[in-house]
Amino acid sequence: MNPVTGTVVAVLLSLVSAAGYALAAVAQSRLAAASPVQDGRGALRGLLARGQWWAAVGLNAAGALAHVAALRYGPLTLVQPLGALTLVAALPLGAYAARRRVTRTEWRGALWTLAGLVGLVAVTGPAAPGEALSLRESLVVAAATALLIAALASGRRPAGRK
Repeated sequence: MNPVTGTVVAVLLSLVSAAGYALAAVAQSRLAAASPVQDGRGALRGLLARGQWWAAVGLNAAGALAHVAALRYGPLTLVQPLGALTLVAALPLGAYAARRRVTRTEWRGALWTLAGLVGLVAVTGPAAPGEALSLRESLVVAAATALLIAALASGRRPAGRK
């Protein structure tokens, strides 16, 4: 298989993986929230007795298998960041399942996630064995990350938090 075809297959399998994980997360979250029993063991037993829970576990397994298969065709530096699409996919799926609209704040978070994903994929390439950042490059990345975190942390806090 030529490298371009392998990359396309890796991306497609990564998208299938993210979709499987997102569907499973939404299903498991809704099932857990709807559980009538709230004490630890009873709630767990109740969930384990439901076929829907096991269907969600199957979606998680399918997502994991697609992820591993994607790693066969593409580098970790491509496949792993695409896993973050699980967060973006779960947002509208969860809202749809709850019969509500996605809020502007949630969309903004999804857009920041996508921007980070695009940035990460743009700066990473196929990693050659033994390839690593130099000390100087590592320090620049660490400093830029620290500055970004500080800038975001100093911004407006969500209502209700102090």
